[in-house]
Amino acid sequence: MSETAVIADVPNETPRRVSHMLLDSVRGDGERVSVGEIIDALDARAFGLATLIFSLPSLVPMPPGVPTLVGVALFVVSLQMVLGRRELWLPGFLSKRSFPRQALVNALQRSTPTLKKVEKVAKPRILVLTGRAGTILIGAVVLIMAFVLILPLPPGGNFPPALACAILGMGLAERDGFIVLLGYAVSIASTIFVTVVTVGFIKFVPKIADWLGGFWPG
Repeated sequence: MSETAVIADVPNETPRRVSHMLLDSVRGDGERVSVGEIIDALDARAFGLATLIFSLPSLVPMPPGVPTLVGVALFVVSLQMVLGRRELWLPGFLSKRSFPRQALVNALQRSTPTLKKVEKVAKPRILVLTGRAGTILIGAVVLIMAFVLILPLPPGGNFPPALACAILGMGLAERDGFIVLLGYAVSIASTIFVTVVTVGFIKFVPKIADWLGGFWPG
């Protein structure tokens, strides 16, 4: 199994739809699918597709620990985007990590109707936002969102940054600058939301502790 996916120019012929590629990348035999196997199944749009597929598990209920794992995967992918790499490489410790295959298939199947709706309107436009410099900027934003996903956030806190990453990944995979702009807007909103929720949660914890302490008088 290769741990490197080559990033080539998108061919002129009509590429396979993103929704189909993502499902194909996780289907197969065995109860689990490794990160390396998923990356190997992606095509020349590996950076965008990898960003999208590693975001989706945090948008639906998944087993504990999965958001942290996909956050690390997004961090590694986005860091390489920031560095301007043309090949997507994953370290062995990450490429060998695996997800429950059926859980991923179920998550992608639930996401497919939404992805297909986006595919109907997605098209190459504002290409400067998905070119080399644009990809570096997308990587920088995803890097920040990935760091947020790795943190122990309050319930529901993973959804906004994961949604931002998913939109940015879709925009990059489809070379659609309009979708990328939407992803930037959601990233800003996500940062504000996570900050407000986290600060509120931290302030609320002492009140909960005091309330519970009332049941066990000292």
